[in-house]
Amino acid sequence: MVGNIAGASVRDSCTLAILPEGHAVTSSSLALPSDILVNTFFPTHQLSREYRYTCLECKAAAATLDSMMALGATAEEIEDFAIIECVTFNLYPPDVCEGMVRLAGEEVLFVLNNTEYNYDTVCGWLLGADCHNTELNPWTLAVPSGKPQPSHPEPDQSPAAMVKILHLSDVHLDLLYDEGSRAECEQPYCCRNVYGVPEAGELVAGRWGTLAACDLPLHTLEELVVQAALMDIDMVYVTGDLPPHDVWLQNHDTNLMAINETMKILAKYFPDTPVINAIGNHAPAPVNSFVVPAAYDNRWSMSWLYDSVAELWTPWLPSDTRPDIQQGGFFSFSPMPGLRVVSINMNYCNKFNWWLLMENADPTGELAWLVNTLATAEATGEFVHILGHIPMGGSDCDHIWSHILNEIIVRYESTIRAMFFGHTHGDSWEIVYDPESNYTRPVAVSYISPSGTPEGGHHPSFKVFTVDGGHPAATWSVIDAEAYNMNLTEANVEGGTPLFTRRYSSRDTYGVTSMTPVSIHQLMLDMVNDVSLFQQFDWNTHNDWVDMPDTWTCDKTCLKGRLCGMVSSDSSSHQACHNLEDYIDSVYPL
Repeated sequence: MVGNIAGASVRDSCTLAILPEGHAVTSSSLALPSDILVNTFFPTHQLSREYRYTCLECKAAAATLDSMMALGATAEEIEDFAIIECVTFNLYPPDVCEGMVRLAGEEVLFVLNNTEYNYDTVCGWLLGADCHNTELNPWTLAVPSGKPQPSHPEPDQSPAAMVKILHLSDVHLDLLYDEGSRAECEQPYCCRNVYGVPEAGELVAGRWGTLAACDLPLHTLEELVVQAALMDIDMVYVTGDLPPHDVWLQNHDTNLMAINETMKILAKYFPDTPVINAIGNHAPAPVNSFVVPAAYDNRWSMSWLYDSVAELWTPWLPSDTRPDIQQGGFFSFSPMPGLRVVSINMNYCNKFNWWLLMENADPTGELAWLVNTLATAEATGEFVHILGHIPMGGSDCDHIWSHILNEIIVRYESTIRAMFFGHTHGDSWEIVYDPESNYTRPVAVSYISPSGTPEGGHHPSFKVFTVDGGHPAATWSVIDAEAYNMNLTEANVEGGTPLFTRRYSSRDTYGVTSMTPVSIHQLMLDMVNDVSLFQQFDWNTHNDWVDMPDTWTCDKTCLKGRLCGMVSSDSSSHQACHNLEDYIDSVYPL
């Protein structure tokens, strides 16, 4: 719908998703109507976690674009104008302005011409309750009845009954990382030789990585895998985001190269160990761009990515997984008797995937496939682990998709024994609750692991999960989770050792007997009642090596803010969060 308000709004929401992380749009950049247009191309999701686009700005940007199109501006003229404004207002360096607009422009314009939504709908869908809480076309999915009585047996904790799973996420491998280069530069992304040699007093890119706007060097990834391979790992779960954050410079080849190099290292050190992947939002170029089948007949497709990963994952997967991977980047298989691992592609719930503005109702049939897969597992007595990238309860995940996925998980709660996600770069979890209990009965847990990349100030990390498995009576439930990370500050000093050290064990540190839904739910309540326990947890979830402060405070508001996200797996409902807030108020009435 080029030339009207509907088209303008889509242009706005799409470009909200294509920014590199690390820089913020300032309030001064909103001074002129023309600069609002720049924010249409350069908003915040990939570039900053500090600035949030407002409803007014969203609609103003849409109106500006609408005016330009009404005056007969061509697509190229609109892109040119956005680039000029970006440079004029010094929002980003010229090559970043040029790269991002040109990279996504053709795709965005195609969606602009083929959507039915007006700017009220798009801005409301993107921004939620602060902007009329509008959704895209509502849709439903039939979830089979006949749910068996819920069963969550305690896992067998004898040593002979334990399987160890390495969970690696958000590696963001930078094949151009250069030790000794500038770690602080004029670009949103640094630590490459093209940005010059550091001057006196400037931060220098370290040998093993840098706590700056820089990603993981290849040799650090290899060191991580080498050390993890010594831990008697039985399976490896990789939950996406292997390419770096230089999103304005990327193309299909650069992203596939990062994925390929990561798979080569894993194959080298885990040749006989199942390595099971899920696709992250940084896999495609442009970032977040997962084409829906409705656009396939117009030369757009995902075959370049899905065919490639189907081939790269071949060493670990049976051939019958290939059709599902090629259809939508999802698959399932049984790596051990009694266990089925289901890898789902969460990028069709991603609000920053502009293609959903053309087709949002389970576009690849993935959720229908998931129901059938879980129904078969239930009938055959298999237990299931689910892998994905974007956690289903976060604001990035479309409310309808999130709600339906929660319905599926609640229906098959006795079959699903664990879920593993990444994306946030943090160390956390999300508890799934049964809506029929008013979100008070826990039924499942998503374990969210920290990032391999140090970008954003996180020391390179991974987790090892101990699971009851590998024997006929296995529950395949999680017993313990151990977090490991490398202290970059120590490793980068002359003569330093790149050692990944165990930061904590959930069982040892928090006193839980297992990590089943009931245990994690009780741990949440215990942390409300025990300030020292919550303090230890809160500090552990920050992937740094700063000593815990002597004085530390977190009032009721702080406590609610830190814990609410961990009980919110359904982005369409805040009831579980409200329940926790009520409990906090009952413990701390004043």
